Amino acid sequence: MIKRRPYLLLLIVSLILFVLGFFLNEDTIDINVHDTYYVILRKHLCWLLSIELFLFSLFYLLFYNAKINFGNLFLKVHVFGTLISVIGLLFPYSLIFRTTEFSLYDNSLYINLCMTISFLLFLMLQILFIINIFVTLTKRLIKKKAL
Repeated sequence: MIKRRPYLLLLIVSLILFVLGFFLNEDTIDINVHDTYYVILRKHLCWLLSIELFLFSLFYLLFYNAKINFGNLFLKVHVFGTLISVIGLLFPYSLIFRTTEFSLYDNSLYINLCMTISFLLFLMLQILFIINIFVTLTKRLIKKKAL
């Protein structure tokens, strides 16, 4: 079942992240951009990513119910790349630092780099998702006009 529809992984991971957000304590993620720190609670980031993954799986389910098939390669690249970028956004911070330790700027340089690359990958994959929608819909329109 998942072999044919890999976007169901997005639904499963979104539910896991949503439930995980309730069990996380008040850990924060500090992102240093130039001279400013952005402080985000990890549970809010989990909930935001779970909502986004749920919406993507909902879009895929709506298109599946409308009998609109996406390109299989683009679908797999989008789903698995999105999951890898979400892991890159959530977990490097907690793997390097203990929760009781306050991170200094020098220590968080590689974490910010990893999170920035993961976020840029996430954005590029969402652009790929939009391109995939337009390509699929134009192919469908061309196919209907040919009939």
